[in-house]
Amino acid sequence: MKILLGLATAGLLFLAVPLAAAAPAEARVRVDGNANLLQVAAEIGADVDRSMAWNVLTDYNHWSEFVPDLLVSRIVSRPGEPLRLEQRGRVASLPNLPLVMIVAVEEHPPSTIRLRRVAGNVRDLMGEWQIQGKGPVRLLYRAVLEPGMPIPPRMSLDIFRNEAKTRLEAMAREMERRAGVKPQTAPREGPSPRGDDP
Repeated sequence: MKILLGLATAGLLFLAVPLAAAAPAEARVRVDGNANLLQVAAEIGADVDRSMAWNVLTDYNHWSEFVPDLLVSRIVSRPGEPLRLEQRGRVASLPNLPLVMIVAVEEHPPSTIRLRRVAGNVRDLMGEWQIQGKGPVRLLYRAVLEPGMPIPPRMSLDIFRNEAKTRLEAMAREMERRAGVKPQTAPREGPSPRGDDP
């Protein structure tokens, strides 16, 4: 019940995070909580349609190819069984403490994916991905988790904040790459063309 209430509260955090333009892709992340319970709310824009966003988000077996620090991502359930996903990641600041989880996945096409931890070294987790809009889209992620790890509370906040930011930005980049969207770059500064000076 504590996790369910926390997930509902995490959804409200989106109301406190103002929406940004779809590009450039930079995630907005908010993490609240303490050593026992963390609430994560994050969002990012992507200049793709909903179908492309859904295809990338559900391409579980290839997440590790484009999400930094995600070493393994694979479906471990058999065809016809409820979907289960194994993920193994690393934390740059804690190389001897890998993140390992198996989650039950519940898909609600074309916009919602729900996750529930069933095994791993994270004590408990319930999460949800949402795709808003038909294109460009906004990708929303919220989760409530009990880390259950022997690390200081402040470090837990930083680890899961960085993990959410990195994952959302990687998702948005991959969506736009597959859609053929060229990344935006800042205009280059240089000397004025001849004849501009008085």
